[in-house]
Amino acid sequence: MSTHAATFGGVPACYKLRVRGARGIVIGCVAAAGSAHADPTIGLTVRGDVATTDNVFAVANRREGDVYVQVRPGLIFAYEAPRTSQELFVEGEMVEYFRHSDAPSFGLRGGWKGFFLPTPRSELLLAANGGTGTLNALTARTTPDQTAFAVLPPGPVTVYQADGAENASWEATHSVRLLQAAVARWTATDDDLGTTTQSTEIGATLGVDRSWRDNALVFEAGATYLHMERLAPPATLQSRLDRQANPLAKATWRHDLGRRWSTSVDAGVVYVNPVGTDPFSTGMTRHAAAFPVFGGQLAYSDLWGRATLGARRSVTASPYIAQNTVDDSAIAQLALPLAWLDDNVYARSPRLLALGSVGVERTRLVDPQSSALAGELRIARADVGLAWTPRPGQTYGLRYELLYQSSNTVAAMVIPSYHRNTVFFTFTLRPQAAPSMMPRGSQSVRADRSDLQPIGAEPVVPEAAAP
Repeated sequence: MSTHAATFGGVPACYKLRVRGARGIVIGCVAAAGSAHADPTIGLTVRGDVATTDNVFAVANRREGDVYVQVRPGLIFAYEAPRTSQELFVEGEMVEYFRHSDAPSFGLRGGWKGFFLPTPRSELLLAANGGTGTLNALTARTTPDQTAFAVLPPGPVTVYQADGAENASWEATHSVRLLQAAVARWTATDDDLGTTTQSTEIGATLGVDRSWRDNALVFEAGATYLHMERLAPPATLQSRLDRQANPLAKATWRHDLGRRWSTSVDAGVVYVNPVGTDPFSTGMTRHAAAFPVFGGQLAYSDLWGRATLGARRSVTASPYIAQNTVDDSAIAQLALPLAWLDDNVYARSPRLLALGSVGVERTRLVDPQSSALAGELRIARADVGLAWTPRPGQTYGLRYELLYQSSNTVAAMVIPSYHRNTVFFTFTLRPQAAPSMMPRGSQSVRADRSDLQPIGAEPVVPEAAAP
């Protein structure tokens, strides 16, 4: 039996209790008392890094190195009440290059997320984010074990982003959960050389989750609407406007091999369906196509860390180049404590933590006219680091990132080949966060969902996206 217990504003709450003997889930209710009260907190944070890279402009030829500094001061406001947990953050960003910039660049981002228990059987998670900054600065916003593959254009590209998400679930029976989710994303880029992109994605899914003692089956179906526009100088690449309404369906099987090990397999299909006309290519007939998607994963999860090894094929709209892609990837991720600096190896807050991810990906561009695969990029990435926490609220790290991106003739018109080595010294100064009922943003890798402890409940490996 595994239990997630926490408090909502000082009020005891049974978050989720899985009774293995009954092979079900019992949703606990909040033990509301007359002394229940909200518990707001506010805190300042400062994050940043000093980094050196051997290819500051991410180009194949005439590579130039530089040293740069990123500083991200922020403000966090958290609110806890008996049936809700909410967080609001605002973070500024300053990036200064020592050799290749006359003045520092500035960015700003902020967001809100809220977790609600409308009824004893239902949950609702809402989130909204927005901001602007330089593309080269995005890597440092995540931990090394969480970096994902993305097709990145070269140069100091300015990025504008906004997104919102909603996830809801309802316990129909002790073993069946009904799922619903919706998302909206907007991304715009400007390379200051005449090329700009705008990508909008709106999607929704419905699903059902059937669980047993050590297994779970999830069926999901939905649709996504994409609006992707690229404006480019005629001498470099033709401008285009792509609009697609893409239905999708997927099934996932998760199996727990023990208390810490689990595996999952999923398979489905995405139907790429162009709609409307492209004003930059009038008279062209567009064709639809179906693409299978599938994946598998082996995972280790514990309070003391996690590790995953997985392979996947997916259909993804790349926001930085405003084009749909089919991606084949294999990646290993690790986040485990090292007890070298601790007298007690079971200390709740290990001082040294190893983080890393290594993987390869083949990205093929989906032609906006024929829906055929045209153009291929090969991406390899290694991102490893050590995080040292001498006392709560202070973390310092050393990090190395290798990014290799190679493209064939067609894809090179959009993204040229290049590779880059970067070494970071990172720091985070923030008040020690109290345990929160806010669930983690990642998907569960276990059938019993025991890896989704609320943020702050686990002693190590905090949510990477948290400021």
